[in-house]
Amino acid sequence: MSTLFADLKAGLEEALDHAHGRSIVGYERTILVERSEIQAIRAKTGLTQKQFASVLGASLDTLRKWEQGTRVPSGAAARLIRIIAYRPTIVEEALGVMSEPAQRKSRRHETTRVT
Repeated sequence: MSTLFADLKAGLEEALDHAHGRSIVGYERTILVERSEIQAIRAKTGLTQKQFASVLGASLDTLRKWEQGTRVPSGAAARLIRIIAYRPTIVEEALGVMSEPAQRKSRRHETTRVT
């Protein structure tokens, strides 16, 4: 059997494995995230669109397109969205992003004058 034939055969076997949903060594599995899921996941975190986009390393415009369904997240963004869906608190734990703006404490100290 020639090397070319062996390579072609191996490629076709991988294609069949992929078509049947079996994992292929050395290849990443595609993660699909629906637009309704993105909105629901973001709602679980309590983050605004701007904050969620920042966490994902995406622009606000891109996140809006994902939520509207005109674009679909892929690669690292899709994987990160899945991780956040599994454990929404991971955003705050890992990145220190809070769902509500932190309340600033006043640095001014009230002093009373004694006369």
